[in-house]
Amino acid sequence: MEEGDLPLPRAPHRPGSGSSPDLAPLQRAKAQAPRRTDPQAWAENLPYRYGWRLYEAGFYWEAHEVWEAVWLACSPQSRERLLLQVLIQLANARLKAVMGQTKAALRLLAEVERLRAEPGLQGAPVMAVTQERLTQLVREIQIKDAK
Repeated sequence: MEEGDLPLPRAPHRPGSGSSPDLAPLQRAKAQAPRRTDPQAWAENLPYRYGWRLYEAGFYWEAHEVWEAVWLACSPQSRERLLLQVLIQLANARLKAVMGQTKAALRLLAEVERLRAEPGLQGAPVMAVTQERLTQLVREIQIKDAK
C-alpha cells in the first residue's frame, strides 16, 4: 500500500464544532505503522508520509492523529521521537490558529520552539526534515491578534 492509496478524509475535523472526524483513512494509515520507527526508512513509513500529506492539505487534527502512531513506535529519547513531537505540536498549533484559539496556538508554538532547540534536532536532518523546514512551517502559521 502506498500513501497515495489512502484518500484524504471528507473534510477537516474541527473539535468542538459538532463535526465528526472521518476516521476510516486514518485507521488504515495507523494500521500500517511499523513496530519500530526507523529514521533511515522514513520513505517507506506510510503513516509518516500520509501525515505530511494530511498536514499539507489542511487536515491538522488528522495529521496529529496519524503522526501519533509513528511517535509511539519511536525509540525513547531518539531524534525521530523528538521530531514527531515537534510535528504533532505544529499540527496542534496550526489547528488552534485556524480555529481562532490564539492563546492556545501561541502556547503550542512556544512548546515547538522549546523542542526545536533540543540538541537532538540540531545538525543533520531527521527523517528528511531540516531545521529550515521546521522554521518555514512555524512561519506559515497565521496567528490572529491576541486580544
